[in-house]
Amino acid sequence: MEPTYDVVVIGGAIAGASTAFLLKRKTPSLRVLILEKAAEFDRKVGESTSEVGACFLTRVLNLSNHLGHEQITKSGLRMWFYQKSEDCYTRCAEIGPKHQTRLPAFQLDRSKLDEAILSKALHVGCQLWRPAKVQDLDLGGEGNNQIQVRIGDEDRRISARWVIDATGRNAILSRKLKLFRPLETHPINAVWARFQKTTDLDGPEIWESAPGFAEPCWAMRQWATNHLMGYGWWGWLIPLKGGDCSVGLVYDSRIFELPPGPNLGARLKSHLMSHPVGKKSLCDAECIEKDVHARSNLAFSASQTMGDGWVLVGDAAGFLDPLYSQGFDFISYTCYAAFEILTDAFAGKDITATRDRYNHLYQKQFHTWFESVYKDKYYYLGDAELMTVAFYLDIGAYFIGPVRQAYSNHPHRYSELPYGGPIGQMFGRLMRCYNARLAAIGKRRIAAGTYGLHNLDSRLFLPGFAPGPASLPFLLRGLRKWMTVERKNFFLRSSSDSMPGIGRRASLAGS
Repeated sequence: MEPTYDVVVIGGAIAGASTAFLLKRKTPSLRVLILEKAAEFDRKVGESTSEVGACFLTRVLNLSNHLGHEQITKSGLRMWFYQKSEDCYTRCAEIGPKHQTRLPAFQLDRSKLDEAILSKALHVGCQLWRPAKVQDLDLGGEGNNQIQVRIGDEDRRISARWVIDATGRNAILSRKLKLFRPLETHPINAVWARFQKTTDLDGPEIWESAPGFAEPCWAMRQWATNHLMGYGWWGWLIPLKGGDCSVGLVYDSRIFELPPGPNLGARLKSHLMSHPVGKKSLCDAECIEKDVHARSNLAFSASQTMGDGWVLVGDAAGFLDPLYSQGFDFISYTCYAAFEILTDAFAGKDITATRDRYNHLYQKQFHTWFESVYKDKYYYLGDAELMTVAFYLDIGAYFIGPVRQAYSNHPHRYSELPYGGPIGQMFGRLMRCYNARLAAIGKRRIAAGTYGLHNLDSRLFLPGFAPGPASLPFLLRGLRKWMTVERKNFFLRSSSDSMPGIGRRASLAGS
């Protein structure tokens, strides 16, 4: 006889394990099976959480103990800009917090986090088959799903009332159902690795050689997510527990091409060292052997996220961009929505209208977030003045909306999608407008040779954002700065004589 389960979760990492844990904790009588293909989780790209994702980890999954002992508390997001590789790193324009951030966020070793959440799911009674490979999947509707699984040399066939796809980019359900859609208007690629022996940006060598650089910043730069900003690309430096540093590059293939080199790790390091802060951080760093990865067409979506007897959670439902570390936000939203809707289904409620509403709102949320924050952003990523405007407006809107909602006591704070409702759509229209204008101004500055004109000798130390109306002054300041760059753009001439640095080189790279 075929074993029958109420829920079969394909994928035992954070998205799958979280959904399984929430369902089983709420309704202990459910038979929940997790299928994980890996005998143990490998080291994924080093990841950062934003405030929404961190709130889900601490206040919904109650992982504060693990995060405090096994991960690193994040010291905010910090962006660095430059004009020429020869510039001293102390002159690079900087955007970031002056002191420690107000709300928790973390630098994550994903393999440790995935195991911790999977252990919680097993502790409340979920079953685990591991390593288990799905050989065949027949979606027959709620209560009639059939799955063929191989465990070692044994084949097993099981039935499931509901199937949850938590397979990340593999997205086995959306590919099977032909719902998988590459986000062709956002053609970004990524390369990442882990390095050892990176320079400590708060270390004694920095204090002795450049006290004027170290003294003004009260926060620990080393524990921040440090972003190296360039035209058409950005790089990350993320510290991990134990001393390794996750180092990566994301770039828009319409604008930028990774320079050649003997191997992928050498190409990654060589390019990031063209940035003065990258040169300072990586000058003595060594790439860990066999720990270099690349991925093209990073952004994608699924045209439907829930159907009759199946649901997509986490990255299986889509992925936008890692710039603001919001991948965990979408994990939070999809897992909690799946948990609430399936709980109603198991309680005997008709979920047809709820499911259809969720599908509609998720598509609206996903594409509003993309068009408002990321579309064509790589045309102005490397210009400190334009990114200052975006930083105030993007982060201000984020704290007024999604972060405020996450830290509220509303029971549906994760299942009500912040950009799905009328107020979210109103903010979305404003954000689409300024994002499109900044991209247009960035292109015009490239043509005029003035791109990156303010990329040196500037420090923007922010006091820290807080949820809700407290962040409104940041939003208003961003609007004023937007009007300032619009006035400058009005008088900008289209000549390429004036800027010998990044503006000229970016123009050539984009031609």
